[in-house]
Order: sequence, then structure tokens, then C-alpha cells
Amino acid sequence: MKRKFVTNTYLRGVDNYILMQFEDNALDCYTVIKKVNSIDKPYISTHTGKGICLLKEGYYMVEYLPKNENYGVRVFLDDNKDTISYYIDIINGIGIDYEKGLYYDDLFLDITIDKVNGDIVNVWDEDELQKALDEKDITKNQYDMAYTVLKNVLNQIANNSNKYINNDHKEYIDKNFK
Repeated sequence: MKRKFVTNTYLRGVDNYILMQFEDNALDCYTVIKKVNSIDKPYISTHTGKGICLLKEGYYMVEYLPKNENYGVRVFLDDNKDTISYYIDIINGIGIDYEKGLYYDDLFLDITIDKVNGDIVNVWDEDELQKALDEKDITKNQYDMAYTVLKNVLNQIANNSNKYINNDHKEYIDKNFK
């Protein structure tokens, strides 16, 4: 299991950014909004085999970490605040380290939704989850829970019922990012 702190997640090559994090009781989550001001080179994702620019100057990320769910939703948005892609981490839980801030314990299993190329949904890193189980980095219960959460989130995506994915991210940024 990997502990990831939201203050530095997905910020490789980012020289300057604005970060705001807050508790959103209406959505029952912690939210982190990041705006990239400066990056050494655009971050291009090749998850779908087609290069998609997820980060460059002026782009945003919104991360929703539900308080009572075992996943987090990261939304990549361009400089017009239009959604490019979703990255959903299956997690063991979230917490707050009073020195380093908000974190989540990543269980390796991920879902991406590529909005640019037609809402392509993919599941990633099943091999990493299996390796973590084999090496006893996670328990069998955590392994099984990861797959249960994966199935539930994939159903929510198929049914268009996930409140974090369905949130109006542009409006959310405009309302909350000062």
C-alpha cells in the first residue's frame, strides 16, 4: 500500500501551483483544488494509447476524497475548466497527518475515464494489487475490498450515478477556488 499526500500527488515537473483544500460537508468529502502556474513540460498521459495532455500551465486538478468511501476521484481540467480525464484511485482510507496534511492509502487499483477520446473507461494496475497481496503488503480483506469497490464504482460510472464525477467541476472551482 502506498501513502499519498495530496499536496504533492501528480505534481511532477510542476514548479509553481496554487493549492486549496477544504472539507465539503454537502458532498461528504475533502476536496483539493490545484491550479498549475508553471511546469517544466506538459504532462502527457498515454493510458489509452493516445497522448492526452493532463497538465500544463493554467490547468486544474480537483480531487474528491469521500469520507466514507474507499476511492478518490481526481479530475483533470484544462485552462477553460473543461474536463479532460478522470482518475479514480481505489483506496484503503484517508487521513490527516498534522505535519504533512491530507493523505490516502492507495490500493493500486485504478480507473480512468478519458473524456477527450469518447468517455473510454479503463481499469489499471490489477497486477500491482496482486503483487501487493502476494508480497503481504496488503491483506486478503483489503484485496477483496478493492475489487468490491472497483465493481461498485464501475457500476456507478455505467449508471451515471457517481456524485463526484457528475459534479459541475467548472462551477465548483469558480465557487470554491479563491
